[in-house]
Amino acid sequence: MHSTRTFCWPWFSLIAVLFLTSTAPVRALDHTPESTSTEPPTELVFRQPEASPIANFAVALLTEAYAEMGIRLRFVEMPRERSLNEANKGHIAGELGRIPTIDKDFEHLRRVDFPLYEAEMVLVADRRNCGLCSFNDIESFTYIGGTHAAEQVLAEHEVSKPNIKALSFEQAKLLYENGRVEAMLLSSFEAEQLECINNPYTIVVPFKRNTGYHFLHERHAALIPQLERILHRLARSGRVAQLMQEHDAQSLSMQHFMSLPQFGSVTLTAGHWPGYTNLDGSGYYWQLMREIFEPVTDDINFHSNSVNRAYRGFDEERFDALVGTVAVQVSDDTILSRTHINFDRALYLFAKQQDAISDTLAGALERPVCHVAGYQYEQLLPNQLKFYSVSDYLDCFAMLDMGRVGAVVAYEEDAPDWSESPYAKHKLRDGLPIHLAFHRNPRGYRLRDWFDRTFRLLVEERRIDQVYSQEMLQRAYFDTTPPPTSASATGSD
Repeated sequence: MHSTRTFCWPWFSLIAVLFLTSTAPVRALDHTPESTSTEPPTELVFRQPEASPIANFAVALLTEAYAEMGIRLRFVEMPRERSLNEANKGHIAGELGRIPTIDKDFEHLRRVDFPLYEAEMVLVADRRNCGLCSFNDIESFTYIGGTHAAEQVLAEHEVSKPNIKALSFEQAKLLYENGRVEAMLLSSFEAEQLECINNPYTIVVPFKRNTGYHFLHERHAALIPQLERILHRLARSGRVAQLMQEHDAQSLSMQHFMSLPQFGSVTLTAGHWPGYTNLDGSGYYWQLMREIFEPVTDDINFHSNSVNRAYRGFDEERFDALVGTVAVQVSDDTILSRTHINFDRALYLFAKQQDAISDTLAGALERPVCHVAGYQYEQLLPNQLKFYSVSDYLDCFAMLDMGRVGAVVAYEEDAPDWSESPYAKHKLRDGLPIHLAFHRNPRGYRLRDWFDRTFRLLVEERRIDQVYSQEMLQRAYFDTTPPPTSASATGSD
């Protein structure tokens, strides 16, 4: 596949971090092992965590708990891989948050029996390069040395792809952004620091989930019973939940289905796209929904509407999911499928003359810009323009020819051939990944996670080949050949 590099912007992960990385300079570490005196310490030293909602929460919680014991905490900067060795040698007091089995490899560390947070390792990549981006789909990747959860994932999946072990998060990020590797295997903590994470082309693939625990060196083992009692009391009192809220560290982890769930009746809506969401319940997308949801529902209902009615009905919670949307068109109380089901096409601005294109882009066009109702194309153009929505693209072009509107937002294939001279046009954006939208509530999360899990299996096991046409497989990057430059409807118009 052709290589594409994504540039992105900040994201706060739904899944909590497993590992805490260092950023801020602090006092140099004294490598002399701490005193073996039976007197309780007045200060404990740990590796400096990188600022994030979960890291800030963990620091605040442990700082408060240790303060009740008369112990203050100090943090020093060091690489993650070195940190474990230093903790195991007793040069620092322990580790703030690590996977629960880390003491098997570092025998001098003792676990504090209080789960701080749940976490997953995730693979971050550009879906235009690798589709759903499993390890089988990528050419190379990077991960941060000393990340034992990453090493567990690689061992369990028997990954042998070319990879670079980075010394730090910053180095891993640069390797990815500069095109040296195709993907990054990170904890969700690092993933939420990436600028690219909210870019619609970025895909985040969750892998092994662990629970993060606090560890102390064995010479501090006497502190553990009291620390555990304090942490459990803070949890019972609601203080832990309060600290999570104060640091915006709330999370809802991906569902792991041990058996087939049962969702009762599931009702789905979509715009009416011939061949994809036909009124009689046939079409590529409706067949895909049957493959995924029929095994876990008593009844499944399809509703093909105008795009505007589909969005309005979903917003009014009359449907469980909206099939066929892009990230820029959903509200804040909506969650998208992590996996995409297709890509739409490049979007264009059409006008009779090039001057009208220039005036539109400058926000100076006097006549309205026409588009199909339900799509938020206003976001792509200056907000001082006037907009007019219709139910069909051909109505827009007819009004453009009559001079009633000054420009049209549409796909290239939607421009009619009745004009004596070609329209002037300007590309507004490339094709975007098409998703399912679900409601941001417990049922919505479960439906979303079931869809992601099952759809990924359909693609990986190539059962998707019996549902999609070859052209769709190419356009969605589920095939190894590049997508076509022009295609028929993809469920986006």
